Amino acid sequence: MRHRHRPRHLLVRSNGTWRGGTAVGVITLAVAGVSLVGAGYGAGPPPPVVAASSGAGSAGIAGAAVAASTPVRLRIGAISVEAPVERVDVDRDGTLIPPSLREATKVGWYERGPTPGENGNSVIVGHVDTAGSGPAVFFRLGLLKPGDAIVVARRDGSSVTFAVDGVRLYSKHEFPAGLVYGPATRPQLRLITCGGTFDRATSTYSGNTVITATMVSWRAGPG
Repeated sequence: MRHRHRPRHLLVRSNGTWRGGTAVGVITLAVAGVSLVGAGYGAGPPPPVVAASSGAGSAGIAGAAVAASTPVRLRIGAISVEAPVERVDVDRDGTLIPPSLREATKVGWYERGPTPGENGNSVIVGHVDTAGSGPAVFFRLGLLKPGDAIVVARRDGSSVTFAVDGVRLYSKHEFPAGLVYGPATRPQLRLITCGGTFDRATSTYSGNTVITATMVSWRAGPG
């Protein structure tokens, strides 16, 4: 298992498993809450989550892990997503910084975690909506179903395909930090955005939509 970094507020037990620290709620807001919320742009909430599973990596025969290469583009045909990927990191408080709201068509890959295709959980976040332009890149994320394909193009010219295992909506107080950031023995992908109801008083959504997916194939680049 290769996991180069963990968010500051996650602690590791002596047996190697992960647990959330006292500030897991901060991680929840950072990953898919305050920073990823738009501002309730007025056209109603994002589509509801329509499928769910355990999200434990149940898709078929997973592809074998491949060498590291940073992601450059995300394609999800089922919800018409074609998005450039930029690197994102945490600030001094351990808060994950997503792409700017002015670039709400981009997604952000957590650069201290595994690259898509390596063993472990690769985390990609995106906005659900914005006050100025309405639906953002992950507005329809909750419509994905188990088995849907997610393709990540990588800088070395290769591409990795993942199959959705689970589509779940979690409240902010029950954010599955271990599922998202914890270790994994196979190449896994986690996509995260806001979900649930929008609170105009606090300009936040009540929860987080979390997609879990397992690598099923890899295609080499030209040359």
